[in-house]
Amino acid sequence: MTPTTTIAIILLPGMDGTGELLKPLAERLSANRPTQIIAYPLDRPLDYDQLATFVSERLPRDPFVILGESFSGPIAIEIAATDARVAGLILASSFARHPLPAWLSHVASLLDLRWLPSNLFAAMIMGRMAKPELRLQLKDVLRSLPAAVLQARARDALRVDKRDRLAETTCPALCVHGSSDWLVGRRQIAEILAARPDCERCELDAPHMLLATHAEAAAAVIDDFCRRLECN
Repeated sequence: MTPTTTIAIILLPGMDGTGELLKPLAERLSANRPTQIIAYPLDRPLDYDQLATFVSERLPRDPFVILGESFSGPIAIEIAATDARVAGLILASSFARHPLPAWLSHVASLLDLRWLPSNLFAAMIMGRMAKPELRLQLKDVLRSLPAAVLQARARDALRVDKRDRLAETTCPALCVHGSSDWLVGRRQIAEILAARPDCERCELDAPHMLLATHAEAAAAVIDDFCRRLECN
């Protein structure tokens, strides 16, 4: 690409699949480049392979950077491994292999996140300093999700292993994670770097949902990554 080329970025949302919580980030990114959030269907549960197909059918024709937040990291990895148009891969608070120990994942896959007290869950993934309006938005988004869809996504996330597919990717890659992330820890980051030793790493002083709670800082990191791709 020449220095005058502006590369688009595709944002894949976390487990909620709505993309509502990514809108402040998208607004900031769109000031410098075409930005698209691809939301997932709410009327039926789709597994990782089906969601990868769903996303692929909605991608732009020209080269793009794809970002997978949390649950969507494995989808972004799959697309980066198979689509030559992917100019860059960003994994944000995400993983190549499920984030919980195997014994705990079997138990967790039976749970519904909405069973947890909303304030406790918000604190876990957004941090205690998250704005009240952001916590309320999270509560409303989760309330809008059919139980079957949310539970299916949780089960898939706790079974997935895309480490081999990540190793097959050749585009530049960036791993962005929060130092206060209670869900995605150092094991997941280490596995990403083991599969892609050349992957850039950026740690923000932020919780799991850093794209929502620290949208400005995250946008700066993401835009810098894209700008450098544009100059290559």
